[in-house]
Amino acid sequence: MIGTVELYTKGASVWVPDPDEVWVSAKLLQDYSPGDKNVLLQINDGREVLYPVASPAGLPPLGNPDILEGENDLTALSFLHEPAVLHNLRVRFLDYSSIYTYCGIVLVALNPYDQLPIYGEEVIDAYSGQDMADMEPHIFSVAEEAYRTMTREEKNQSIIISGESGAGKTVSAKFTMRYFAVVGGAAQQTSVEERVLASNPIMESFGNAKTTRNNNSSRFGKYIEIGFGRKGDIIGANMKTYLLEKSRVVFQSSQERNYHIFYQLCSSRNLPEMRVLQLDAAETFHYTNQGGRDSLQIPGTDDIMDLEHTRNALTILGVLPEQQMELFRILAAVLHLGNVHIQASDFSISCNFPYYFPPQIFSNLLGVERTQMAHWLCHHKLAVGGEMLVKPMSGQQALEARDALAKHVYGQLFMWTVTRLNSALRAQGQRPKAFIGVLDIYGFETFEKNSFEQFCINYANEKLQQQFNRHVFQLEQEEYVREELPWSRIEFSDNQPCIALIEGQLGVLDLLDEECRMPKGSEENWARKLYDQHQSNKPSPHFRKPRMSNSAFIILHFADMVQYECDGFLEKNRDTVFEEPINVLRASQLVAELFQQAPAGGNLSLSAGKSSIPNGSLCSGPGKRAHREHKLTVSFQFRQSLQLLMEALNSTTPHYVRCIKPNDLKEPFVFDPKRAVQQLRACGVLETIRISAAGFPSRWTYAEFYSRYRVLLGGSGVRNQEQIQALCQLALPQLIPDPEQYCFGKTKVFFRAGQVALLERLRAERLRAAGVIIQSWVKGWLGRRRYHKTRWATLTIQRYTRGALARRLADMLRYTKAAVVIQKTYRMVAIRQMFLTIRKATVTIQAFTRGTLARRQHRLRAAVLLQSAVRGWLARQAFRRVRAAVVLVQCCVRRKAARRELLRRKAEARSVEKFRELNKGMEVKLMQLQLRADHQVRETGGCFGTEREGAGMVVSGWIGPGVFMRLLFGLYDRFSECAAQQDKTLTAELDEERRKYQGLLREFTRLEQRYDNLREMSMLTEVLMFYQLAWVPVCLLGQPKTASELALTSAPAKVDYEKKGQFIKSLCVSKFNTNHHLVVLCLPTSLCFPDVRVDVGLSLPPGLAAKVLFLCVRQADGSGDKARARSLCAATVTAIKGALKKHCNDVDMTAMWLKNSCLLTDLLTQHSTRQDLVPLTTDLSDFIRALSDLCIQSYQQLLSVTESRLQPIIVPSMLESEMIPGLSASGVKLGGSRKRTGSDPRAGERGAGEAPSMAAVLRVLGALHMALSRQALPPTVTEQAFRQLTHLLSASALNSLLLRKDMCSWSRGLQIRYNVSLLEEWLRSRELQAGGAVALLEPLIQATQLLQVGKKTEADAQALVHSCNALSTQQIVKILTLYTPHSDLEERVTLNFIRVVQGLLKERSGNQAPQLLLDVRRVFPVTFPYLPPSPIRADQLDIPDSLKISFLRRT
Repeated sequence: MIGTVELYTKGASVWVPDPDEVWVSAKLLQDYSPGDKNVLLQINDGREVLYPVASPAGLPPLGNPDILEGENDLTALSFLHEPAVLHNLRVRFLDYSSIYTYCGIVLVALNPYDQLPIYGEEVIDAYSGQDMADMEPHIFSVAEEAYRTMTREEKNQSIIISGESGAGKTVSAKFTMRYFAVVGGAAQQTSVEERVLASNPIMESFGNAKTTRNNNSSRFGKYIEIGFGRKGDIIGANMKTYLLEKSRVVFQSSQERNYHIFYQLCSSRNLPEMRVLQLDAAETFHYTNQGGRDSLQIPGTDDIMDLEHTRNALTILGVLPEQQMELFRILAAVLHLGNVHIQASDFSISCNFPYYFPPQIFSNLLGVERTQMAHWLCHHKLAVGGEMLVKPMSGQQALEARDALAKHVYGQLFMWTVTRLNSALRAQGQRPKAFIGVLDIYGFETFEKNSFEQFCINYANEKLQQQFNRHVFQLEQEEYVREELPWSRIEFSDNQPCIALIEGQLGVLDLLDEECRMPKGSEENWARKLYDQHQSNKPSPHFRKPRMSNSAFIILHFADMVQYECDGFLEKNRDTVFEEPINVLRASQLVAELFQQAPAGGNLSLSAGKSSIPNGSLCSGPGKRAHREHKLTVSFQFRQSLQLLMEALNSTTPHYVRCIKPNDLKEPFVFDPKRAVQQLRACGVLETIRISAAGFPSRWTYAEFYSRYRVLLGGSGVRNQEQIQALCQLALPQLIPDPEQYCFGKTKVFFRAGQVALLERLRAERLRAAGVIIQSWVKGWLGRRRYHKTRWATLTIQRYTRGALARRLADMLRYTKAAVVIQKTYRMVAIRQMFLTIRKATVTIQAFTRGTLARRQHRLRAAVLLQSAVRGWLARQAFRRVRAAVVLVQCCVRRKAARRELLRRKAEARSVEKFRELNKGMEVKLMQLQLRADHQVRETGGCFGTEREGAGMVVSGWIGPGVFMRLLFGLYDRFSECAAQQDKTLTAELDEERRKYQGLLREFTRLEQRYDNLREMSMLTEVLMFYQLAWVPVCLLGQPKTASELALTSAPAKVDYEKKGQFIKSLCVSKFNTNHHLVVLCLPTSLCFPDVRVDVGLSLPPGLAAKVLFLCVRQADGSGDKARARSLCAATVTAIKGALKKHCNDVDMTAMWLKNSCLLTDLLTQHSTRQDLVPLTTDLSDFIRALSDLCIQSYQQLLSVTESRLQPIIVPSMLESEMIPGLSASGVKLGGSRKRTGSDPRAGERGAGEAPSMAAVLRVLGALHMALSRQALPPTVTEQAFRQLTHLLSASALNSLLLRKDMCSWSRGLQIRYNVSLLEEWLRSRELQAGGAVALLEPLIQATQLLQVGKKTEADAQALVHSCNALSTQQIVKILTLYTPHSDLEERVTLNFIRVVQGLLKERSGNQAPQLLLDVRRVFPVTFPYLPPSPIRADQLDIPDSLKISFLRRT
């Protein structure tokens, strides 16, 4: 406390205990001095209190600086204590909606009790290959760290998930397994990943149940080892289970249920295949109705659908439907067994079945004798004097025997299910290179009444906590050794004494087993032995005796003090079932497999142990000595399996996930601090904090320390890491005089608790002093600047005044001179006007005189012109009469021909019925469109009615014409909007249907590819078998074969191929004379175009192959051979598919075949529909449809190749590359750029090159654009392709930005905006913005702008909300939450500002669906425009000789 006492000054933030909130924040109202007995505090609600302080050690814990509020790693806090941890978790959970937080190597997960959109495949893609330190805390981050460590170091890993019931352990384990299935399943197209995921619903049905704390509580522990191959792909898995709660089969507390599978069967009883089980509702069975009627149905779940999921999962794992029904028969028999009535009388006890079902149901279900089972449920054998006696049991004993049999059967069935799962998940063909184990185990439990199950659970948690403490201590020690720090042992609370109390010699379990072996052992005797041994003889500090009870004991666990009731311990530990009913069941063919002898050392789980009857011991009859293995108690088996589990965990690298239950009400995002603190203490998080705080909890790299505190260190010329380290070592002793409070490592500087807060205070004081100096200089500068401005203004006014007087005198002189000039000019103008008037009059008189003379001569020529005009008019009239007569005759003739044509076409119209039969589907569509049009007319009928009403009002004179016109225009606008909305809806539906169809086509292509691969493998196997038969040794054949015989035998495929080629070529030869005398032989497509070399193919004119193939089809159709035309089309489709498969990674060749597919489709469509061209008589509609699908397949393959090249470089290029040099110099990380380590081990084979930049992205996009341009594809197709790729770039970059804290800063936002601008400029330069590619970059652009704008005032919040309209509410809040200053010029975003933004966004969002990450896998449907090609002529084709199709010739 020496280094932190001086921090208790006025205004400092501290934490004080509170009975309701556990800890509340307060501020010091006065400085603390050593020796003060009280400190004056002000609670956050305004109250002032005196806090007693006995010594400096009793001071209230200090609060962390505001800069550390909401930190995603608890160990990064300056003060590591319970209130700081609790407050940080509350802030992240309630204010940031972040359920995950790091605590060193532990991931703390709070159950939100809500569905969050943070587990989709886009989130998996964002975390795959990322460094754990760079990403926000997430369960996927822990899984990625384990996967990457396994692939890099080839060492087994384990993920230990623990927590209370209802804390979310099972869900976390499921998400972890799903992550491994997605990341580890990309290398092969097998169903191993599917089988691994299919185990979850099965284990949930058989091992989960509803409790008072959780609707889907796991009532067993499981450890799943997922095996990976050399390439990092999943090749198998293995599951081990621990301590199944079998007592739940026969008893449930109030508001609890039995295992889910029983209720699923009862709900599905009406299914045809389930009627043989003769089940009824769950409330009619004793084993399912003890929790009450309210607990029979879980809200939000459907037992029928859950059973369907379970059956599907069993099918995936290879369990046949017959075996599933056998499984369900055993489960139904267990339910019916619970309804067996035990009737006791004075002389005997008998077992009766209820009245509502026949007595043979139970025996028929299990295939046993009813009388034998009923007899041995009420009797048991005794050995007296070497003789065997059959003794009836009491009524209570018979009920216990019935329940023991039910528990035993269910336990065996559970273990059979686990064994079947392991058999289906076992690796086939190769051994796993390494594995990752996922341990989903129960957390520490304490109830009002704790029994044997809680004791075993808490014992397991003691062992796990010990392993956890030692691992954390070891990591802490390794950190100090790696930094070469002086090492002194850190004391931590080792719980070995408590474990020794439980499992040691004469411990609780030893005494329990000893009492179980006693013939008349009882709980009272066992409790007395515990008191004598651990309270009297050798007192243990972890053992106590309750004051008011003699049948209970108290153990002080690491988490809490728990009182256990001794009642039921012996019975549950023995888990006894008599051998006689088991022998009856062994005679059944249905359940005999469940009771077969298991080899010693089999499954490691508790339920299997090393006996044939797991979780129980057999009481054999007289004359039969029970096997030693049958006498193992439950506690002994549990100790063995727990020891094996600890050995397995110690042999792996562990990763810890601690699940916390924030409240007991299961309310979403409600935080109960009492429950949270209780679980934090129990799960070891606070112990991790304490171990870290015992040494040097605060650790900064030298670069980070210098970047934050360079105002205290000085040194302006620091350039490299060595200079920074030397400066820190020189200046730090002056800041912190006590050398015990800090220590220098090789790469980091270490501080004791509280020293970072001291440095923050010194930094704030230095900045405050610097601010005062800056203010004084600024004020002086402002004064001088004001004086200079005033002096300059005075001189300016004087200068303008003198200038105004001089300009006035100059104007007067100009006016005088101007008057003289005006007078002179006026006189000149007047004299000129007089002269012009006289000259004009003279010219006019002359013109009139000359005109009179000319008119007299013209009258003599007019008569001659008039006669010629009359004669011409008479000739034209005669011509018109003759022409009218000719036209009339032509009209009559044409009318007669038209009537004949009309009669002929009417006769043809009567034969249209056959076309209607071929287009029944079109009639249905027309009817649907007509119904939709009628519906739209009915909707708009009101509008037209209003219009008519308005017209009537106009006629009646009620309203004026102007008002009516406005009403009419308004109705027209409404009708236009309605029509536009309807058109938009229909367009969206069409796009959705097109997208679904293309998705199905993509899946069909994938399955077709998989089928082809399997077929090739099958053919290869047949060839190998053929070779094996052909090369049989001579000694076995009896006579040798010649070399020619062997050659003929070993090459059958080649001979068949050559014969096939000759047959096709001879079959396709035909002649067809066109107007251009073209003779075309139908070439076999599989032997021509697809086999051309890449360089030859790219040198061909665009669409040459399609044109040649179309001419072949037209030639065959013209010669009347329709079968040949169809076979050629089929061969073309098959050949193009083969070419696409062959060049599946070549963009240029794929683009070439996309062009040919589109052109061939257009050609066939054009000649099938248009009559002005030479029509095709062969029906090729199905091949046109196949070619259209082939176009889509080529387009998808083109995008797939480009996306595979872009995917690994998107994030490094767009987010991490520094295209603006020196911009990141002010950031925290001064060293080189971080090297990314991918989770895919195959990525390492590509070698390490230079860091990707935007140039790499543009190169990939440029290659695609060049390939599309070379083939002259329509611009719309190019725009659609780049729209899809732009979405991939934008979505991937934005998703990574939303999950990486180091990317959310002002400088990084500016860098990303510059990188995006390069991409945007590239798209615009190639005129690709019309297809919407640039618009898809808007979310990423707005995200970068959000990082750069001001984030302080309410006006900033309003501007932010207005400008970020392309981002969702969750995305905006996430970026504001992650915003991290990288320099002193920036500040963190306050919680008040985030709350203001959330309020504004809530008004804007409305019913908007919550969305955090964009769907990277979103596919936009593609449409290919129909562009009728120009007519093809044979003489226009230039076929190069390199194609080797010489049998194409012209004549």
